[in-house]
Amino acid sequence: MPPKTTRKAKARVILSGISRAGPGKVDIGSMVTQVTPSVTFEPILFQKDRQSGQERVNAEPTPSFTASFQKDRQPGQERVNTEPTPSFAASSDIVGMYCHFCCEAAQPGYRHQCIECGALMCEQTVQKSKGCIYLGSVENKDDFLCPVCFRTSDKKDQPLLYAYIGFGQRKKIKMAWPMAVVNLNLESMKDDYLATMVKIELENHYHMHPHNLFIQTLRMRGAAHLSESRNLSDGLKFMHSNVGRGFPPNTFIVVDTHSDEFTGMLQHTGGHTGGTNTTITEIIEAYLGTEFLKCMGEASDAARSDNSTFATAKSTKPWCDLTARARGGWRGLLLVSCGPVMRVSHHFESVLKLVKSNQFEVIVGFGGSGTLPSMISHTVRSFVVDTGVFGRTDPWSTICHMLTSNHDILDYTTTVVVYATAVNGCQQIECRQIAKDAPGLCAFGYEFRSCGKPGCNPVPADLRVFNQKERVSVRCLKCGWRSAWARTDKDNKHFKRVNALAAPQLFWHHFPPSADLQTSSWTLRSARTPYPLNQLKYPGRGEESRKEERQFKSPRAVNRMRRCWT
Repeated sequence: MPPKTTRKAKARVILSGISRAGPGKVDIGSMVTQVTPSVTFEPILFQKDRQSGQERVNAEPTPSFTASFQKDRQPGQERVNTEPTPSFAASSDIVGMYCHFCCEAAQPGYRHQCIECGALMCEQTVQKSKGCIYLGSVENKDDFLCPVCFRTSDKKDQPLLYAYIGFGQRKKIKMAWPMAVVNLNLESMKDDYLATMVKIELENHYHMHPHNLFIQTLRMRGAAHLSESRNLSDGLKFMHSNVGRGFPPNTFIVVDTHSDEFTGMLQHTGGHTGGTNTTITEIIEAYLGTEFLKCMGEASDAARSDNSTFATAKSTKPWCDLTARARGGWRGLLLVSCGPVMRVSHHFESVLKLVKSNQFEVIVGFGGSGTLPSMISHTVRSFVVDTGVFGRTDPWSTICHMLTSNHDILDYTTTVVVYATAVNGCQQIECRQIAKDAPGLCAFGYEFRSCGKPGCNPVPADLRVFNQKERVSVRCLKCGWRSAWARTDKDNKHFKRVNALAAPQLFWHHFPPSADLQTSSWTLRSARTPYPLNQLKYPGRGEESRKEERQFKSPRAVNRMRRCWT
């Protein structure tokens, strides 16, 4: 018998399934779709004497909203020769020029601005590179229309005059607007995970304009508030210089510490044991200092008093507001702690005071037993980036958008948002809590603590949640009280859905919850009394209630429920 020959394994590579393709040359280069140029601009693409990139930069002016950027004035009034406020064109070197469709930086000579809505679009600098417009496909740059305006104009039935290879639509605008971020961390928390993640995220967005970003981490420890506040001297210069240039910076304060389980106050000295606690108001005043808080107020006042306007090439209003009034001067406070920092009335009043005294426009609080920096970091840095970089200055819509796309954090904690809004010219403070409905655990994301029967004082473990498809009911195991069935697929008097389509399990309600919220959402029923097993009817129940139960229960489940009332 001939000897058996053994073969050694050889390393082989399958190039993304290309081995299954037909014969031809393997190309594992760019995944960008190859666009075949049309007859109208094919000679422009392949002519040998095409202008170089530098010649395009020198030949093409910087796209901007028209030079008619000016202060509001009465009709017929001549323009006063005063120092001009920085316009969109002048601000290109300060806050950057980014595409309004893909949010990528638009290079000089390869960017085009719509004459109808003012949207800025980027063009490929070389073939197969990033860009929303194919290289060299724009013929008429003076009458350029973005795809949105072109499809809504009289030429909507005609093909685009250029090759659009981008994906997406205009929703938000990226700008490297000046931003100051101060992290207040308890010194015993050595890892600084949350502060590091926020810093890395912002440095990624400001890598082309690092001079517009100021980040400082202050460590809270005993008798160190004066020395730590001196580290904000560079931040004071940063705030003053940007306010003087007409770009009031946005300011965000991120507090990462522990909170007392009984009082809800924040710890500012010591470790896990033996520390001292105080309110957030005293911590902000001690570590930031009076001068820094004053600069924050001056930046907010400068932004809110700005009355500058922009106009497109056709003297129309652009599709978005890029003035300092809309983009700058916002102040936000984010409280991250494991404990009832927002749920204790004593400490919540100090949080509410910061918004009522006009020190902050929005405060977002996370407080729960599972609020760890690794779980909360994505929401914190997303809120800072969406507000300061992408201009989502409506705090409520920003929070709802973030939690709709990433609501895993609500499995461990709830989110409380306190923000100021203007109603008919008057300031109004809104306090809302967002929670997640958990079948069998938490109805509408809210922890019900009171029983519907007068005189019954159950412990939290006595109140149980029962679900039947889209219906929920709360029962008390101590006295036998049971609520009526309520639907979780509809809004009710107290609980509203955050997004009925994308996240129907998220609900919000006003905070602090009123006493009426405990029982008004349920139709109360009296407690049950024991009855013999051979009794066929439920005591104290009507025929309508029995029909309703049989409609949603099988006969076996009905019999099992009858035995539960014994």
